[in-house]
Amino acid sequence: MGLVARVPEIVTLDRLRAAAAAGAGAAVLVTGEAGIGKTALVEEAVARAGAAGATVLTGRAVPDEGAPAWWPWLRLLEDAPGLPDLLTATPAEGETPAATRFRVAQRTVRALRDAGHLVLVLEDLHWADAASMALLRLLCTEISGSRLLVVGTAREAPDLPGAEVLRLEPLTPAAVGAWLADRAAGPVHPSWAAEVHRLSGGNPLFVREVVRRLVRADRLHRPAGPVDVPAELRGLVERRLADLSPGCRDLLGGAAALGTEIDVAVLRAAAPHPDTVDALLAEALDARVLTEDPWRPARLRFAHELVRQARYAGLARGERIAWHHRLADALGAQAEPGEVARHRVRAAVDPPSVAAAVAACRDAAAAATRGLDFAEAVRWYGHAADLGADPADLLARARAAYADGRLDLATADCAAVLDAGGPSLAVEAALVVRGVATPAVLVLCERAIALAGRRPRVLAQYAFQLAEAGDLQRAHAISAEAMALAERSADVQDVAAAVHARHQVVDPFEDPAEAYALADRGCALGLPDAELWARTWLIDLHLMAGDQAAADAETTRLAALTDRLGWPLARWHLLRARATRALLAGLFTEAERLALEGRELAVRMQDRAAATVFHAFTADLAFHTGRSERFLDEAVPLRAAMHEVPVAAAQFGRIALDAGLTDVVAESWQSLRPALAGLPRDGKRTYILVTAGELAASLGDEEAARECYERTVRYAHFHLNTTTSCYGAAARPLGVIASRLGEHDTAVAHLEAAVAMDAGSPPFLAHARLGQARALVARAAPGDRQRAREAAGQAVAIARRLGMTRVAADGQALVDETAGVRAGTGALTAREREIAHLVADGLANRAIADRLVLSERTVETHVRNLLAKLGLTNRTQVAAWVRTVSQHWH
Repeated sequence: MGLVARVPEIVTLDRLRAAAAAGAGAAVLVTGEAGIGKTALVEEAVARAGAAGATVLTGRAVPDEGAPAWWPWLRLLEDAPGLPDLLTATPAEGETPAATRFRVAQRTVRALRDAGHLVLVLEDLHWADAASMALLRLLCTEISGSRLLVVGTAREAPDLPGAEVLRLEPLTPAAVGAWLADRAAGPVHPSWAAEVHRLSGGNPLFVREVVRRLVRADRLHRPAGPVDVPAELRGLVERRLADLSPGCRDLLGGAAALGTEIDVAVLRAAAPHPDTVDALLAEALDARVLTEDPWRPARLRFAHELVRQARYAGLARGERIAWHHRLADALGAQAEPGEVARHRVRAAVDPPSVAAAVAACRDAAAAATRGLDFAEAVRWYGHAADLGADPADLLARARAAYADGRLDLATADCAAVLDAGGPSLAVEAALVVRGVATPAVLVLCERAIALAGRRPRVLAQYAFQLAEAGDLQRAHAISAEAMALAERSADVQDVAAAVHARHQVVDPFEDPAEAYALADRGCALGLPDAELWARTWLIDLHLMAGDQAAADAETTRLAALTDRLGWPLARWHLLRARATRALLAGLFTEAERLALEGRELAVRMQDRAAATVFHAFTADLAFHTGRSERFLDEAVPLRAAMHEVPVAAAQFGRIALDAGLTDVVAESWQSLRPALAGLPRDGKRTYILVTAGELAASLGDEEAARECYERTVRYAHFHLNTTTSCYGAAARPLGVIASRLGEHDTAVAHLEAAVAMDAGSPPFLAHARLGQARALVARAAPGDRQRAREAAGQAVAIARRLGMTRVAADGQALVDETAGVRAGTGALTAREREIAHLVADGLANRAIADRLVLSERTVETHVRNLLAKLGLTNRTQVAAWVRTVSQHWH
């Protein structure tokens, strides 16, 4: 429909293309309903880009089941010099499918960025496969600074980072009137614009079809009257096709069955009368039912997908089945397996054709798996299972579903295999879903053991499931049995599974020697996945021991392993280790950046635990940065889980305690208290008990606080640090509990030990110094007040340097208290003291609000209050007061 009503969009596309040519790469999505004119707009923009000297590459997604992974990208790249083989996916030795896909996508993005000024057009993204969309998202994240302009079309805008969206709306009555005037041979009666707009809803495709009939009937010069137009486009398409010869309509039925893109050679081979095909296609081209690209004369396509769909829907059952059967035969062995399978399935009506369809589906699934397109493999194995009822196809679909992150489907298929298959299939079914604990997988293990006996790998899987379910007693015994059987089998895969299961049941606080031995053995097995897990275990063990040098060395080894493997999973663990190290060093911005990068990578890998791990880490950041209230508002999943998951209740309560939200602390404690007696002896138990002791002590439940203290005091020499969560030296919270219980000498001793243990971690050293100051004030022995002032001053100095505003404010309050300084007419709150020091640093209210994540109005209120309490009249006097207080303790 030309540029009617689309001039602003063309101007925008021209602007983005010019910016990309200058090095400001961009992505833009043209969206709107079917027939709204997306392709027409992009074609105009592409023509303008070509006239300006840009290289344009085009690919189009298709709705056909047989299309391989990355199909629109493959079509786009096949005309790009030096680029067509970028998406060849050949897994390296020991490389996971997800790692291969990620590596290939990264390689493609780098090559496109290095290719100079390109306009990349990807049409019909609503039909794009997951791999194509993942590659597009990755390119969008890297497009800044390139000379690329990516233009996509879709009915609804997919989630693409940084992409500008041009939403095409239906034409207005005025735009329809302009279109009518352009198309009519003579004058157009003014009543037609509103009538055509009413009939079409402003959809350009409907407008075009209605106007075509009106022009043919020579009605536009007369006043508008009734138009016999069906409610749906199918009727319009049928009437348009009625003008074609019967032979042409029949051939278009076969073309519609063939798919969105029409391979002329295949259509000719499948046609009942091959010698008439060229003439009939010419007729369809003349009628503009089909279109062609002069550069690709061997392939045609329907002028609109809705036209193809309408023609296909109009095929009689027998006609449809016959076309699919002939098309499958015509495609032959050299065609894409998925394309052959699509036609075989739709022609499966008797035993021979069903058998052919099952074989074709298996071939298509195998090809999709080789191409790392697991969603497609799930589809084809599902068709095979539905047609042939073979449990092996269900098992294959379960594996593909697991690789695709569809755990519910994988588990259901495994259960169905156990219902229908024998012992060998039962063992395989129990091992499909790995590293994920669910009641359904636990049942699969129990059923497999009943059917096939006690196999080492199944027992290891069973022990892992039991451990994650909290049944540590049985998990201990079964993991030991799995290890013994694995040792006898001498199968390295059996041993690796047994080592992993055994690690799940070992409490590293209680038996660090065995935890180290398992990690060392995992590294020595020679299996990439076993070494990966073992390296992550060693990093955690070194962090718990407070040996940061050893943790750093192990992180370096993990980085080398990650570079060698190229697996996204390894990269995720490396990012977590580096984020933890940054946090311990007080580099909070860097720690958050690494944690966010890790979360984004885990989401791309479809790792469902990523959100939980990320929330645990951001809770640690909030503890240091003073953003506890903000964390509690955003951590909805953690709050939802705390009534069932003790570690979630402990962590949520700890952050609420830091924020001073007593009611939330009480809620967390009520969820946590009943679970304490039955906590399994695993790596989370000590952290849960220590944190529970802090919560109980803060709420005045001395009996429970003492119980938690006595159960954990023997672990005072450990650090509560792992790559999942960091809480510093265990001696610090134990000292806090002891102080609340009135055991002041013990408390001071704990906190002095914590100061020494956390000397290498400035943030935790600040917390330890603050805790030490509070314990000394509470003990109130001779000299304690002076020592407390010194410890608090050291906490303030560290906290201010690192931006730990809450610790700085609380420490300054202790300095003021121990120096005998009072706030004037009334004591300042911790928040007011915090804001007073930021005012003294010269920050405006807006900057203070940004720093403390408050509204500017709230900051203004706090400033007024502190001025009133101090008897001051302006901000300069506040700065002088802060200097006076600081000099007093210096």
